[in-house]
Amino acid sequence: MISIELLRRYPFFALLTEDQLKAIAMIAEEKTYPKEILLVKENAPADKLILLLDGDVDLIYSGGGEGAISNALVGSIAPGEMLGVSSLIEPYIYISSARSTIPSRVVEIDGVAIRALMQVDKMLGFALMNNAATAVLERLKYTQVELAAARA
Repeated sequence: MISIELLRRYPFFALLTEDQLKAIAMIAEEKTYPKEILLVKENAPADKLILLLDGDVDLIYSGGGEGAISNALVGSIAPGEMLGVSSLIEPYIYISSARSTIPSRVVEIDGVAIRALMQVDKMLGFALMNNAATAVLERLKYTQVELAAARA
């Protein structure tokens, strides 16, 4: 369990009610990882939603089939940002790996438990899915910029 005050500081959780924050805090824990550790693995079951508190995390894509660049850097996560939003979106499989580039401190939220909360509290589900969509669109924009720069 973590403090609801910790969650409240971050935009992903800022608009949630006190009860919603308490419910999420109960299924979350703070962890610290050293440099070069995989926090999530591409194509693995998406079992946790992660808030990066301190540190830096690279997103790496290794799939793509023939001709694809192996272990391509496709983005990075800065403190205050979420990773593992695949834990909220079917089929609940991570689409990239995430590796710490420096020692990092995170809040990990149990993916199965948060989906169960979202089923019971539809307003919580709406708020989290809206925030997940925002995070995904920001990463898509980053990817578009990178692709355009590579083709220029």
